[in-house]
Amino acid sequence: MADPKDSASKAAIPLELLKVEAAFVKRALTSSSGKRTKGLGAPTYKRDVMYAAMRELLGGLSTQQIQAIVPTTDKVYERVAKWKHEKLKSVELGSGAQGHWIGPEQANHVMLYFHGGGFYAPATMGHLRYQFTLQRDMAKRGQDFAIFSLTYTLSPGAAYPTQLKQAALALNYLLVDEHRDPSSILLGGDSAGGNLAAALLEHIARPHPQVPAVTLSRPLHAALLISPWVSFQVNEPSVSSNAESDYLTPRALRRASNAYIEPGGQHDQYSQPVTSPAEWWADIARSVVDKMMIWGGGGEVLIDGIRAFAATVKNGFSEADAERVNREEQKGTDRFTFVVTPKHSHEEMIIDEVFFRSKKGEGAEVIERWLSGVLKLL
Repeated sequence: MADPKDSASKAAIPLELLKVEAAFVKRALTSSSGKRTKGLGAPTYKRDVMYAAMRELLGGLSTQQIQAIVPTTDKVYERVAKWKHEKLKSVELGSGAQGHWIGPEQANHVMLYFHGGGFYAPATMGHLRYQFTLQRDMAKRGQDFAIFSLTYTLSPGAAYPTQLKQAALALNYLLVDEHRDPSSILLGGDSAGGNLAAALLEHIARPHPQVPAVTLSRPLHAALLISPWVSFQVNEPSVSSNAESDYLTPRALRRASNAYIEPGGQHDQYSQPVTSPAEWWADIARSVVDKMMIWGGGGEVLIDGIRAFAATVKNGFSEADAERVNREEQKGTDRFTFVVTPKHSHEEMIIDEVFFRSKKGEGAEVIERWLSGVLKLL
């Protein structure tokens, strides 16, 4: 028998969507270049209007309502693969997780990728299009590169550390079942997926007691974190100063972080990586990953938390490299890269894959240059 609360929640969806439409129309009528130049909105008219509608959508709909109206990650992968005329290849990983290949399985380099969505939303068309685009663009640059994209179980149906367990399963699949050398593997993730990538690195260095162990014979080659949602605080200055230039809202962020942790549970260094000390990241830099990039948008509400996290990671890499005077890279800045692209919103290159892409943005370009550079070092 259907839960009456679920039925009532679904019945309220049309009203919420009307509010989204109203927000779109209101912003379309009130957005002005003068306000946008003063930082009171997104940089362009189209982006400003769309972000206003998205703020209403993400802030107004509950986690269950969003899950009711969007397709699953697996379905989106199938649709995008067919649209791109790519072969479908998925792997059951156990415990409810699936991995999807983008590009040749036999590629010399593979990135294990975790999508964003606050841990409660499936991957969107933008998430999968971005991954397919990234794989193709690396191939055009002469890189033998593939992506292994994880479908993890969503909250609140499955709470933390379920998603971290599934991330560890996916990495062990590549290491054990696929017999891949760790130095041929990269980690990647955006938003909540960036959180998950950071948590997995932490787990390898300092194992979480409830998560399957991951043993490396040598460090992973690199990690790429795009707009990582590593701090669940909603009182940082950027949350208010960038409220009009981004599409995330404090209400949406609170709802997502509460759904991620089971009732009565507590956040820790794995669920909220900004709270992990530099000592952890020194251990990670010593034995878990060789190179790392964190990207953030200067106009996103999460940027203060991202900056704080990046400072800790940089300190950890610097501490580790100071002990290794004979290595070619003498400083943490050689192995760790942090880039903030001015005026860009949260994971802007992924949003652009759906709404705005006429040409590749600056954020997407800087990520591709970095990734191409680290792949050449393999």
